[in-house]
Amino acid sequence: MGLINQWFPLDTLATPERIRMACFDEFTSPFYTTMDSEGVLMPLVHEHLMMPWNDLRKGDCCGLSKAVSVGYYCKSCDFFAHKKCGESSEYIQHPSHPDHTLQLRSDGCNTCSLCGRFIVDLFYRCDLCDFDVDLYCAKYPPPEVIDIPETHHHKLNLHKELIEFNCDAKCGKITGAEFPYVCYECQLPFHVDCVWRPSELKHPSEVNHSYHSLHPLKLHKGQLPDNCDGKCRLCARKIDDRLFYHCSPCNFTLDLRCVLNPPQQSLLNLKAHDHQLTLLPRLFSFTCNACGLNGDRSPYTCVQCDFMIHQDCLDLPRVININHHDHRVSRTSVPGVGNSKGVLLPWFHNKKHIMMPWNDMRKGDCCGSLESVTDGFYCKSCDFFVHKICAMSSKFIEHPSDPNHPLELQHYGRHACDSCGRSKKADVCYACYDCYIEVDLYCAKYPPPEVIDIVETHHHKLTLLKEQIEFDCDAKCGETGVGFPYKCPECDLFFHVDCVWHPPEVNHPLEVNHSYHPWHPLKLTSQPPNYSDGTCRVCARKIDDRLFYHCSLCNFTLDLRCVLNPPPPSLLNLKAHDHQLTLLPRLRSFTCNACGLSGDRSPYICIQCDFMIHQDCLDLPRLININRHDHRISRTSVLGVVNSVCGVCRKKVDWTCGGFSCQRCPDYVVHSKCATREDVWNGKELEGVPEETEDIEPYVVIDDNTIQHFSHKEHYLRLHVNGVLCDDNKRCMACTHPICLQSFYGCMDCDFILHQNCAGFLRMKWHVLHNERLTLVTNETKVFCCDACARWSNGFRYQHGYKSLDVRCASISEPFIHPSHPDHPLYHILPDGDIKSCNGCNKSCYYVLRCIEDGCGFDICFKCATLPQVVKHRVDDHPLSLCYGEKATDKYWCDICEKETNPETWFYTCKDHQASMHTMCVLGDCSGIMPKSTIKSWVRYFEVVLNDSISRPHCSECQLHCIFPIILKTVGTSDEYFCSLECMLESG
Repeated sequence: MGLINQWFPLDTLATPERIRMACFDEFTSPFYTTMDSEGVLMPLVHEHLMMPWNDLRKGDCCGLSKAVSVGYYCKSCDFFAHKKCGESSEYIQHPSHPDHTLQLRSDGCNTCSLCGRFIVDLFYRCDLCDFDVDLYCAKYPPPEVIDIPETHHHKLNLHKELIEFNCDAKCGKITGAEFPYVCYECQLPFHVDCVWRPSELKHPSEVNHSYHSLHPLKLHKGQLPDNCDGKCRLCARKIDDRLFYHCSPCNFTLDLRCVLNPPQQSLLNLKAHDHQLTLLPRLFSFTCNACGLNGDRSPYTCVQCDFMIHQDCLDLPRVININHHDHRVSRTSVPGVGNSKGVLLPWFHNKKHIMMPWNDMRKGDCCGSLESVTDGFYCKSCDFFVHKICAMSSKFIEHPSDPNHPLELQHYGRHACDSCGRSKKADVCYACYDCYIEVDLYCAKYPPPEVIDIVETHHHKLTLLKEQIEFDCDAKCGETGVGFPYKCPECDLFFHVDCVWHPPEVNHPLEVNHSYHPWHPLKLTSQPPNYSDGTCRVCARKIDDRLFYHCSLCNFTLDLRCVLNPPPPSLLNLKAHDHQLTLLPRLRSFTCNACGLSGDRSPYICIQCDFMIHQDCLDLPRLININRHDHRISRTSVLGVVNSVCGVCRKKVDWTCGGFSCQRCPDYVVHSKCATREDVWNGKELEGVPEETEDIEPYVVIDDNTIQHFSHKEHYLRLHVNGVLCDDNKRCMACTHPICLQSFYGCMDCDFILHQNCAGFLRMKWHVLHNERLTLVTNETKVFCCDACARWSNGFRYQHGYKSLDVRCASISEPFIHPSHPDHPLYHILPDGDIKSCNGCNKSCYYVLRCIEDGCGFDICFKCATLPQVVKHRVDDHPLSLCYGEKATDKYWCDICEKETNPETWFYTCKDHQASMHTMCVLGDCSGIMPKSTIKSWVRYFEVVLNDSISRPHCSECQLHCIFPIILKTVGTSDEYFCSLECMLESG
């Protein structure tokens, strides 16, 4: 009770100023016991050992935040107390209650008699008077006078007596006697917490955090973002303080506790696990190896053992008594895992780690080859396997490759074995450096025979050469070799050793131990169990070899490829990520940071960056060209473009994941998988390749109305703005269509004409139908078939290799707006299953442009998409316009062929819409071929002519009148006509 003397005598008047002075003195006297340098016991505050800590969250002691976040923390109870609160005295005499001593308490659900706030945990109490003061008011009482115009227009004074009153702030609270604020001019009382609140703690508006190095985390107050799950990414606690840090591009949220005191990145907790554990600060599903329950974020993992554990399972006890069993029970990770005595093999494993007895089907790290006997030794920490027969290798051996000297076991050597010529696959070899001979371990154990007689390979005996030569292998492997081949002296033929001689076949063992499943042996199986998903745990390939290895206890399956050649446990792939990546051979759902797609097993992860990637995404390119965009696109780890769609598939992009984006066009993004499709990307990585800068503009401007086009450099072209009324004799050299009410460039010295639009076609361009850049070809007049619409033409074309597009189809780019479907743009998207029918011609087509709006289902082929909207035909004095089909009950008849038409397909109609004509009848199949030109078919030549005579000629093949506007005439004859290319080809 000596502490009471520090306070005022009982008859001293309690004033706010004296309260503040007394509180400052009293709270410098701590009431706690120091246990050691790490923790303290504070029985008045909490029952357990409390560790020194600093935290931004509200204290569990007083329910408030402090500018100084130093305090003490009980991990088992998740209880945080400010240092100032933890140092509180057990008894105080406070001026607000001068008649009695107040005692520190932590029980009850009361409100502070001084400020009216609800008391969270600790408070001072007088049981005699039922008087309570929270810690904050005991240390920081309300000011004596406040002036807050938002609350009241006069100054308010803290009343010095306890009174009962009705609060004029209209808060509706019913309380007992309190110290109110009073306006003495208006005679109005107010609750303290209705008009005054402690000054708010200033948290930094932005922090950089080690568990989210990609972007700063920003301070958020109040409502959580819509895409946030309301929990901290690291600790999974519900965010309920209305104050937290968040990264919107990555949807990454931390509560205040984890901002200042995040869980350790790595720890060695022998109580939980025998090896170092590493935190994976990421959202994904997993099963805890300690408790068997599922988790959805941020476990600790042991990469060596495929071990995962909840953070709150780290301190599970090892040996306990429970009331359901008479004996002690002990915790174990997986039953049945045993230990054996290890060995040191310094010649093969220079880190001098203990190597345990092991059997493995994979190639040994000792010799790089397989053995029929898979016994050996394994270093788990380094994932290093040595065959037993290699481990028993002698220091010196006699070998026929050097009969004069013994060969000595050495650590390092050259790149090729002097016995077989194969590149050495391990760092250990036998060598004689006097003779400069090196032999790999496999040839030391199993040297190729000097003479072989294998009838299936060659009908003579083959002899192993003793000198290294360059040769072409006659086993037809398609490779030129440099090494020690087998030779047939009679035929003078050479063969790779591997092409004609193989070691004895390896018999698969019935049971193997595997580094990716150390708990139990894997057994050789031929039929997948019913409960298995039929895929390899590591590589996700379907088990189709009829032989695989399986653990029934863990439902763990490996195919033979992953048994023999499993993916490396860690790798440094700077193309995929800047840091080392580690394989997690486990079933879990995750989202790949590289492609944004989901996976269900065995990703590679970067622990530092919360980065996960599919195994098949490791080799995604960094910088590429695709046929959907004119600029290069580069891969980025976080796209960051909200509400974006993929430039290829037109589906929504997860902007928090990786993909490809254009540096010049900020809103253009592409899924990684879409960008690297074979029909989109040409397979060329452009990182380090200078960008092409060649001139692709098609013409040089001479003046406002004159240009010089690259296809007609000898003359200038003059612009004619309004065009001419459809004249079949004036045709564009590029698209071969007539000049019809369109602006065009005409040569000032000859008949060369280009539509104004056609004159602007670039000399090189990308197109959605080819993954290489196409070049505009203008100097060839031979007929070609467009790969998009299957029309024949001899106008300008875009070409690369065997791919040719006429300029009409090549001019289509995304998004494409067609008058038949003006409300929605169209895109070329490969059909997902069935090939759709074109809405224009009702035919099934592979190359289509489709509407991506849900429920629309509009598709048109390239042929219909490039039909001319207006054409001139002899059947009518006025131009014909394209009609996009219509619903009709009556029959429609074509005015040209006089056959029935389907009104639901597109057709041409006249000005008064009283006629309907098939598009084929109006255009024919020679509409893309320039009249007055000559084409060749097999051995005959044909002249392309207009069908404009008064009497239409008869077709020599179908014996009907030629109805199409452009027909073919055999050169050298006067009356042999063909109405179409089809008839011409059928005639032979």
